[in-house]
Amino acid sequence: MFTLRDIPKYEVLRARIRRYPEIDPSAVEAFLILLRVASDVMAGVEDYWANHGMSHGRFTVLAVLNRDPEIALNPSDLATKCGVSRATMTGLIGGLERQKLVKREHRQGDRRMAYVRLTPEGIKFLDSILPDYYRRLAKMMGLLSTADKQSLEEMLMKISEGLPEMTMR
Repeated sequence: MFTLRDIPKYEVLRARIRRYPEIDPSAVEAFLILLRVASDVMAGVEDYWANHGMSHGRFTVLAVLNRDPEIALNPSDLATKCGVSRATMTGLIGGLERQKLVKREHRQGDRRMAYVRLTPEGIKFLDSILPDYYRRLAKMMGLLSTADKQSLEEMLMKISEGLPEMTMR
């Protein structure tokens, strides 16, 4: 979570060039705004799911399973698709099982490997909340034209391509 609310303006950042000659004030300003907005969006999403007795992590599992509700996935594949560790996935599945939104199944002849699928209750739950969720997403993004949304997607993909610069040692 990014907590900085008072984002320094371009002029303030430009004044730092004497101390930090490699600074690109417009890059820093854009980056800080991106972090601020991303943090606020994630906080809003977390709040939305909390109001529905759900966490973002649990919703992600349900969303992946909802891509094709007839197909069961093994927990390892689910963890990879959701971007979490297998240990985290075990906890997420356990919580969703307690809510009766998913169930584990075993294939005949192989009791060691479990598969996870949505229950009818899970499908009903998603069908009851996703229209509102998608309506809210559309409203949040509604100030952007179709061209703006396309440009935003392209810009975010470019930023994503630059992410290795932050992790290179």
